[in-house]
Amino acid sequence: MTPLLSVRNLETWYGPVRALHGVSLEVHAAQIVTVLGANGAGKTTLLNTIAGVLAPSNGTVEFEGRPIGGKDADEVARGGVVLVPEGRQIFPFLTIAENLRMGAFARRDAEIARDMAQMYDWFPRLFERQRQQAGLLSGGEQQMLAISRALMGRPRLLLLDEPSLGLSPLFTKDIFAIIKRIREQTKTAVLVVEQNAAIALATADHGYVIELGRVAAAGPCEALAQREDIKEFYLGGASHPPPQGVADGIRPARRRPSWN
Repeated sequence: MTPLLSVRNLETWYGPVRALHGVSLEVHAAQIVTVLGANGAGKTTLLNTIAGVLAPSNGTVEFEGRPIGGKDADEVARGGVVLVPEGRQIFPFLTIAENLRMGAFARRDAEIARDMAQMYDWFPRLFERQRQQAGLLSGGEQQMLAISRALMGRPRLLLLDEPSLGLSPLFTKDIFAIIKRIREQTKTAVLVVEQNAAIALATADHGYVIELGRVAAAGPCEALAQREDIKEFYLGGASHPPPQGVADGIRPARRRPSWN
């Protein structure tokens, strides 16, 4: 089956620094795929390159069989790939309703009002506050707004960068329940970068682990969750904090997993 998104041997540089070293991955239609990794591993760079925020130096990015690598972000979004960036980046001085309309910037059809009603049905908290300035929302509510704003563009692939960042466990659970609902009700594929490995692996179908700009492991999420190296480094929980250096993407050499 031809993948919806195909990334092959992708390299992205920040000036003299290579952030991605030949990354390859696939996302199929109506699939949820997660990318795991420590801070500085290259996860955000990967999403930004797919979304057109950054230009790849080498390799290919194809969506529905068409090359999109190096295209401008607005062209990529119009083509059906929409990014919800880390930090949400909502428009704080616009109302919730105005933020949602901004998500439909590329559309000129009569379905925008119906889609807004759908967003309010999925996110009742936004309906209750639709005339409120978005900057007054809680972190979890802002994440809901960022996701719903992206959905107003009717993407076929939704890119989510750290959707649980700064959220309480309860809001994190809500956000990932919403991600599953989006896939089930709209058949939208989702590529989600996430540091909360436990909930990401429980939600997604397929996963990739990125270490220092390279794909270190990949497979069905059920299989990844059973691997001892991933259990140790990503599923240890609060009672088993990551080894020193993991937070900044550097692993101690004597305990580095083999990823075989």
